Amino acid sequence: MPKTIAVLGSAPFFVVAPLVLAGFVPWWITHWEFRPAFFGFELTRAIGLMLVIAGVPGVVDSFARFALQGLGTPAPIAPTQKLVVTGLYRYVRNPIYVGVAAVIFGQALLFGDWRLLWYAVQLWLFSTSSSWCTKNQRSRRRLARSTRTFRPMSRAGFHG
Repeated sequence: MPKTIAVLGSAPFFVVAPLVLAGFVPWWITHWEFRPAFFGFELTRAIGLMLVIAGVPGVVDSFARFALQGLGTPAPIAPTQKLVVTGLYRYVRNPIYVGVAAVIFGQALLFGDWRLLWYAVQLWLFSTSSSWCTKNQRSRRRLARSTRTFRPMSRAGFHG
């Protein structure tokens, strides 16, 4: 897939997945209104802000790497043609999931909202289990050669 098509194909998926999951749904739950800080510790708000600030560029970078290096999209209907092993993919199997979860957990801490924290936990468990169950087998078959080459070089033990 040409890079231009990969970028154009990734853009709608970026709007549908991360922006809805980490933007619209948290807003719908919290209306971005501050509640008392968790356990009365204002430090949790600073930690939350740091998670949001760390998560957003990670998601954007990972989408860009999918399109520009992998020549595909994060969407299952147009997967990458090449295994992406740079950037956060060097350390985490699914940096988009990790980034989206960081943004949602961060917002939960920032706004002091237990409902959003529960949503983040559920989303994390679902994305981790679905990734582990489906993508591992499919990716191994499709990218077997690249995976055999990369696996000995990878220090990643966290599958995210």
